[in-house]
Amino acid sequence: MRRAPGSGRGGVRHGGVGRGAVGRGAVGRARGAAPAAARLASVALLALSLCAPLACRRESSTGATVAPPPSGPPPTAAPRPPSPRLTDPRWRRAAGDDPLELARLAEAEGATELLAALDDGGEIERTALRALPYADDADLGLAPLAERARAAPVASLGPLLEALLGIAGRPPRPREPLDPDGLRVAAAVLLELSGRQDLPAAQRALAISAARALADKGLLDPGRIPADLDPDVSPQGSAAGQAPP
Repeated sequence: MRRAPGSGRGGVRHGGVGRGAVGRGAVGRARGAAPAAARLASVALLALSLCAPLACRRESSTGATVAPPPSGPPPTAAPRPPSPRLTDPRWRRAAGDDPLELARLAEAEGATELLAALDDGGEIERTALRALPYADDADLGLAPLAERARAAPVASLGPLLEALLGIAGRPPRPREPLDPDGLRVAAAVLLELSGRQDLPAAQRALAISAARALADKGLLDPGRIPADLDPDVSPQGSAAGQAPP
């Protein structure tokens, strides 16, 4: 009986040899593919390691330059409450031109409190300025008033100069000065204001009168006080006004 091809030993060996060859080829291809895959993985890891710092720097720089949006308008200062002096009976009575009420207010408050009331502004400030010359310790107000007058605009300078003249023109008191340094400061400021040609003549006249009042008390050299607003009473002026014989 004839054998089918490949059914004998030789067929078995032939088939075994073929399968072995195929197995060895697959193993070879697998071994060849493994280094390639490893190289691709290495390249991918290298690319990731290079891109990560760039992304971090880009993110950090973006976060540093972008400012958060404003949450709202800036806070504003709370409005100042009305001064309690507006409802004080003594201040209300002294708001007029009655010297007696001004003297009563000055006696009750003193120069220090009257100076503090200047910051209230308005009618309280005007009342305090009119009352200051009546205070027993009014000399304490000369230097602060002079500094305010030096910095004040022209529109609000008049009441300050009137208060300075009212204090400087008071008769000397039989006691030591309460603030000798303040008196000298006030004298220097009044001398400065009396020579300011940019001021109206009426305001310069107030400053000149106050400076002369302090000069009478030995706080200022009267020869340094401007005299250009004085009437011309020189001999030449008198002769010029006479008719020829």
